[in-house]
Amino acid sequence: MRVLVTGAGDYLGRRLLEALRLGLPAGSHILGIDRTAQPPLDGVTFREVDPFEAGTLAQAVAAFDPDIVFHLAALASVAQSSETPSYAWRADLLGTLTLAEAVAKTRAALVFLSSTVVYGEAFRDRPRPDESVTPRPDTISGRTKNACEYILRDVLAHAGVKHLVLRPSNYIGPGQSETFVVASFAAQIARIERGLAAASLDVGDLSAARDFFDVADFTAACLRVIERIDALPDGAIFNVGSGVVTSVAEILDALRTMTEATFTVRATPDRVRPQGVRSEGCDPAAFAEATGWQPAVPLTRSLAVILDEARARLD
Repeated sequence: MRVLVTGAGDYLGRRLLEALRLGLPAGSHILGIDRTAQPPLDGVTFREVDPFEAGTLAQAVAAFDPDIVFHLAALASVAQSSETPSYAWRADLLGTLTLAEAVAKTRAALVFLSSTVVYGEAFRDRPRPDESVTPRPDTISGRTKNACEYILRDVLAHAGVKHLVLRPSNYIGPGQSETFVVASFAAQIARIERGLAAASLDVGDLSAARDFFDVADFTAACLRVIERIDALPDGAIFNVGSGVVTSVAEILDALRTMTEATFTVRATPDRVRPQGVRSEGCDPAAFAEATGWQPAVPLTRSLAVILDEARARLD
C-alpha cells in the first residue's frame, strides 16, 4: 500500500501520518508533502512541494505512484479563512485543482477532506444534516470546500479516477491550535492554574453547539476508508462525526470539573462567529453503514487529554 498525504505539516496531516505508520500493513510506503520542511517521523517520507506549482506537484505524485491520496491541504479554521479570503480561495481551489490534475494521470484514488461547514444555512433547518441535504455554505471556508468538491468531481470523473469526499464535523485533540474553541479553553485554564494569567476565561457564544469528536476517531475513519476503498462507490460523500451535538457551554462545564482553579467568564466580540449562534452537527449513519466505523473515544476523555497536554506544554 502506497499512501500520499497532502498538508502533512498541518495538525490533522501529522495525526493522520502517525496513524498510518501504525495502522497500515507491513511494507507500506507513506509520503507526506507540504510546502515547508517537516520534522522527521519514523516510517514516513516527507517532501517539500509547493501546491501552486503544478509541474513540481505532478512530478512528486507521479514519482511516488500512490494507491490512495488523502488531500488535507487547506485552511482548517473558519476564522482564519474569513481573515484571509483571497489566500483561502487561492490555497483551497488552486491547490485542489493542481492536485486533481496530477492524480488524474495516475492509478490512485483520492480522498478529499471537506467539512460539514459546507451545509451552512442548511443547519438552521436540519441541525444534524445527512448527505442528502443540499449544502448552503455561508462562510468562506464552507464555500471554498464546497467548490473543491465540484472541482474533484469534474476533473477526476472525466479522467476515470475514483474519489471520495469526507465531511468531518469538529474534530478535537491534544496540540490543536488555540484558534479552535476546545484548545483555547484548555490552554487558558492551564495558564490560570499556573498563575500565568488572570482568573478570567475569554469565550465566544457559549450557546453555540457543535458535533465534537476525537481526532483519533477521524484518523481511524481514514484507515477504514483504505480498507474498504474498493467497495466504496466512486464520488461518494460521507459525513464523519459522533452524531451528538454538544454546546460550547457544556464543553466549558466539563472542563471546569477537571480543574481546581476558579475563574470568571468574559465574552469577547472577536470570538463570535459572524453567522450567529446555531447548532451544527451531522448524521454519520451512511459512513458507519458503509465502513463499520464508529467513534470510540468518549468526549470527556478527549477533553481530559487535551487539558493535560495544555498543562504539559507549560512545563
